[in-house]
Amino acid sequence: MDDVLDLNVGNSLWLDGQRWKVTELQADSVLLSSGTVIRKTNINSLIGRATNIEPRSDEQIPDSLEFSATDRALLDALSESQHTTLTERARVVESLLQAGIGDKQAKERHKKAAQSLGIGVSTLYRLKKRYKERGPAGLVDTRLVRHARDQVTHEWDRICSDVLATYRDASNPTISTVISKTNRAYVAANPDAKTPSRSVAYVRVKQLDKGQYTFGAAKQRRSVAGRPKGVLSRLQSDRPGQYIVLDTNSLDVFALEPVSCRWVNVELTVGIDLNTRIITGLTLRPVAAQSVDVASVLYQTVTPQSWGRSPESPVGPYLGLPENVSATEGSKSSHELLPDSIIVDHGKAYLSRHVLSVCDRLGINVQPARPIQPTDKAVVERFFRTLRQSLLEHLPAYKGPDVYSRGKDVEKSAFLFVSELEQIIREWVGIYHDTPHSSLRDPHVPDIKLTPNQMFERGISQSGTLRLPTNDDIVMEFLEVEWRQIHHYGVEVNGRRYDGIGITPYRGRRSAYTGNHAGKWPIYVDRDDVRWVHFKDPADGTWHRLEWEHAHYLNAPFSSEAADYTRRLSITDNTFHDPQTAILTLLKDWHENAVTDRRAKNLAKKVSATTSSTAGTDDPEIDPRDRASTPGIIDLLTHTKTKTKSNVHDDLDVFDNDDGPEDEGFEVFDE
Repeated sequence: MDDVLDLNVGNSLWLDGQRWKVTELQADSVLLSSGTVIRKTNINSLIGRATNIEPRSDEQIPDSLEFSATDRALLDALSESQHTTLTERARVVESLLQAGIGDKQAKERHKKAAQSLGIGVSTLYRLKKRYKERGPAGLVDTRLVRHARDQVTHEWDRICSDVLATYRDASNPTISTVISKTNRAYVAANPDAKTPSRSVAYVRVKQLDKGQYTFGAAKQRRSVAGRPKGVLSRLQSDRPGQYIVLDTNSLDVFALEPVSCRWVNVELTVGIDLNTRIITGLTLRPVAAQSVDVASVLYQTVTPQSWGRSPESPVGPYLGLPENVSATEGSKSSHELLPDSIIVDHGKAYLSRHVLSVCDRLGINVQPARPIQPTDKAVVERFFRTLRQSLLEHLPAYKGPDVYSRGKDVEKSAFLFVSELEQIIREWVGIYHDTPHSSLRDPHVPDIKLTPNQMFERGISQSGTLRLPTNDDIVMEFLEVEWRQIHHYGVEVNGRRYDGIGITPYRGRRSAYTGNHAGKWPIYVDRDDVRWVHFKDPADGTWHRLEWEHAHYLNAPFSSEAADYTRRLSITDNTFHDPQTAILTLLKDWHENAVTDRRAKNLAKKVSATTSSTAGTDDPEIDPRDRASTPGIIDLLTHTKTKTKSNVHDDLDVFDNDDGPEDEGFEVFDE
């Protein structure tokens, strides 16, 4: 065979443009001579470089294993019956070769062998020659592997591929439209060329569109077009908690508002650990996710979460704090430690000043995913699909992944409130953590699929690291910071006055801070519940809660958006004496279709979905499914126990301890 090099003493070969003769053959080297030049080279170096000059003798019968990779693929592609025919031919040809050429009865044997195989004698001689050249692959009927004649030119294929590429971001075309555009462009470039027939063109377009989904779902087409080209790689995580992937997705199910009983779309913001696939936190909102929702997921990530129905449900896997916020003895800065990372979307909620400042204060690296690259967040995208297929499609008011899959009037069957839907999802997450995943495997036992809980135990045992918070200060890192002066009446944040006994020693004093906020004090604000703000005493590190002067009118969390809406109403003809009345009026107008402002509509949806008769209560007898969803990212009454306040008294306490005269109250004069 031409692809086999014979190294025998006395044979000649062609190497590096020169004829050489084999004079000596050793175990790992060969001695070559060319005239007076002698050369010793390694045998392995001759592979692919040296070729035979003298042909092989006819007596040498090739080994059946010596054929090229193409021949191997040819033999593997044969069917069972074709393999049987090939084996019979090889047996007959092998017997003819062993009989020898000079035998007087060779002609008669060839004639009988040809008759047994059902072929002509000349064909048998050709098979013998091909068998000596290629081995068993030479006996295969070439008609079985002959390429079908292309009825379409390569130029037509190229133009058709270009036409299909133009529909990546466009609406779905028909196959006839693609063929028509391709034919016009093809004839314009080749006036004398003949276009393929309609039936052939239809088949060819489908072949060229394989895997592009030009005539399928537009969303899937754009997703496939955004796949990385070339070798695919993935972000590797060495331990639990190293990378947390955050994303927001609109769920394929409707929910109800508790007040107006209208159906609304909901968005789920979720965080998932890349190493273990554990859900670290989630929030569900009837409007677009905001920065406080992202910060809420981050807060849940660094605090233990229970994914069961009741408060007594076992706490799920806790990844602890990122390494960089773990205070070690003698360390002075959290940035001295290696930061963990979060992978986020390019949405405004993820790249807002609030989220970036939180991550900066905690030393967490924010790694934005590339736009229109679903593969950058494939883990969380797969989770949303699992959530839809395992839970959402079994709920009432399931609307399907797209409008083509939606049933008739599915919103009329929605009876799950937003808070109830979130509670159901949290219960399902507990089941999800105990479900084996095909992508979670131990390299030492690759045939066994692991659950996120098992993967977490494996990761902790291998890394041997789990850092836990030692105080409640980490909670405050997720609140926005407003720099304000402390006046004699308290502090003022966005037109709202807050006061408390914790700031009494600092009234009218300038702080020791310098820079852009020289002389001002940091006030920590929860944008989703502005009834209170928080102040840290620089003397002893105690946290104090400052109450809004109108907080006594409210019995539920009150967001900054609702407060701004109340302020706007105060300058209109319909003036309200308390914010609760303003919000109730807003909900009433929303129920009666009297709200036309888009921002007010979103506010009404959010407030109605987070306001209920049990909101803000901690009654253990209330079923968690009936309790409203937590609306804010931090509610210190719910998520953590505040430290005991110091008993500081001032002159204003006399008004609290004295009930005053029975018939008249106190009269207060403004200075």
